[in-house]
Amino acid sequence: MTFSVLGATGYGYGLVIGVSYLVYLCATGLVGYRERLPAGTVRLFGLFGLPLGLALARAAYCAVDFSYFTETVSQPWKMLAFWDGGFSLIGALCGLVLAALLASRLSGARFGRVLDVVAVPLGLLLIGVRLAEGLTGAPGDLVRLGFGRQVNVGALAQTFPVLFLADQQGTLTLTRLAVFRYEALAGLLLLVAALALYRNRRPRQKTRPGDLAMIVFSLFGAGQVLLESLRDDGHMIWGFIRAQQLACVLMPLLALVIFGARYAHIRQARKTTVAAWLLLPVAALVALLMIHPLNHVLDLTKKPVIGFAVLGGIGLYLAFFLRVRGANLRLVLTWLIAIAAVAGCVMVEFSVDGSDNLLRDYALMAVCCAALFMAPFSLWRSLKGSVYREESLTVRIPDA
Repeated sequence: MTFSVLGATGYGYGLVIGVSYLVYLCATGLVGYRERLPAGTVRLFGLFGLPLGLALARAAYCAVDFSYFTETVSQPWKMLAFWDGGFSLIGALCGLVLAALLASRLSGARFGRVLDVVAVPLGLLLIGVRLAEGLTGAPGDLVRLGFGRQVNVGALAQTFPVLFLADQQGTLTLTRLAVFRYEALAGLLLLVAALALYRNRRPRQKTRPGDLAMIVFSLFGAGQVLLESLRDDGHMIWGFIRAQQLACVLMPLLALVIFGARYAHIRQARKTTVAAWLLLPVAALVALLMIHPLNHVLDLTKKPVIGFAVLGGIGLYLAFFLRVRGANLRLVLTWLIAIAAVAGCVMVEFSVDGSDNLLRDYALMAVCCAALFMAPFSLWRSLKGSVYREESLTVRIPDA
């Protein structure tokens, strides 16, 4: 979708994203005013957020498709032609986080407080970004961004046409998932969840600044693992791995590392490198899957017993090792659940291309994504409860 203004060509994609960013900044300003951030903090964030978001969004996209610019077209300078399209949402979010850091340093506010304010209305921006994907491509053509896998749904497409897209290939019409609309709905749900968490904070449950932002990003990341798997637009695929899907997996895991370390400190658990020991074999397994065709072994549609036996053996080994070393049982179980969820997502991702039951496979991935989010969220809730109990048991001694 294009339009002309004073002889210049504009794009509906950029216009919708620009308007969405302005709406998002207004909402961020309202939250910042309620949180009593220093004057000018949100303005600084908005000033830095736009250029940094665009720059990192383009840089992330070019990093993943580096071989295209250097080998396929042999024109590396085209990486600077951002007006030709090609951006990464994860890169844009990194730019917003960096802008929040710069704004906090210049205004004197705590970085965690600014990041919480920035995260609460994030869903507004995501809604606009996802709906803008529907404006890419020529009119009447299938959108180049945000379309999903081909499905055979029959009458369901006629009953709920908004959920699907028609892909006309000659005389053949294929039905595809309208993933960009699902992701816009996910942005709305993220906004509702973030506002609910923000409004329901109890004054005596004093969580650290930045905790709310980590929960919001964890929820976003876990949801995107599923939604990115539904896409079939070839956007930012690194080999056969969706780069943004991999980045989204790391969001709840990073939050789990931070909350887990804090939980171990409060509970005075024995210091053990829980995250490192648990992630090392999983990383080795994923690396093996990348260089060796084991997807037939871990195929949910053919040999699920072997795959789950391998994962179960790894889990038993890790649980035994950590208990011997004296790690906290709650942390061990939480990490095992998170890793089992990631492994389940990997297994489904490797099996969906040849699956005869996508509904079953994606339902299983949805359960795994929910468990992946609940791992850091449950620890966060426990930390809030621990702070409340410690404060309620504190006895103040009056001055003599």
